[in-house]
Amino acid sequence: MRVRLFVDDESSPRSEFEPPGTFNLDTHDLADGPHTLIVQAGEDDGTVGVERIPFTVRNGPGIALFGLREGETVRGRISLLVNAFESRVGDDFEPARAETPAPIPTWAFVLSLVVAAWAMYYVVSEYRGHAEEIAAAAPLPVATPPSTTTTPDAAPPASAALGEQIYGNYCSACHQLTGEGLPGVFPPLKGDPVVTASDPSEHVRIILNGLLGKEIDDFAYASPMPAFGSQLSDAEIEAVVNHERRAWGNAAPSVTAEDVARLRTQATAP
Repeated sequence: MRVRLFVDDESSPRSEFEPPGTFNLDTHDLADGPHTLIVQAGEDDGTVGVERIPFTVRNGPGIALFGLREGETVRGRISLLVNAFESRVGDDFEPARAETPAPIPTWAFVLSLVVAAWAMYYVVSEYRGHAEEIAAAAPLPVATPPSTTTTPDAAPPASAALGEQIYGNYCSACHQLTGEGLPGVFPPLKGDPVVTASDPSEHVRIILNGLLGKEIDDFAYASPMPAFGSQLSDAEIEAVVNHERRAWGNAAPSVTAEDVARLRTQATAP
């Protein structure tokens, strides 16, 4: 009986011997990728047995790729992260486990947003309850005669208090009580060009209609700004807009309820 060894479609055997025997397969002349070792055993009467053993050669540098999966359907431009790793004979090497700076998966980013939103909701809820307890325990303010001097473009005390209250209830969970937002999650209002602009129209429209997909300082925030036009009256939007345009060092012209009503009508006009 004779045993002959072939690799893939080779016409000449790599080795031929009488069994049992040993054979050293040199893979350096084989391309990286899948191959098949074919073992033929022939008897003296001409009967031949064949055994096919698939195997994979990986002598070259290992390659790790992120951003495109096998069989995935894509469109437009896609961002790929490619890394290659040198290997030596005898190394037990898996590129997928190498130290490649893989991008953060989408599920992890979404989970972090959910956790951050829940944390903000919890903080705001606790703050409201604490504020209500303090307000209930505080004595009623004593009326004082109106001052004869006024500051130009200053909001009445009642409107200022209303604006601060509405901001705390509706806005501070995302933009924070400091107006500085959360880096990479919610944009800041402190020093924001829209909030400090001399024309408050865009500021009012964003609160009325919400905002999604606009880049702020070359950064696209994933969280949408909800619309508050159906939740707040013209006077309430006037109060919170003026609060944001004067707080945290901002110093921008104020808006009136009439301005809010006009912009609300323009947004709903056909």
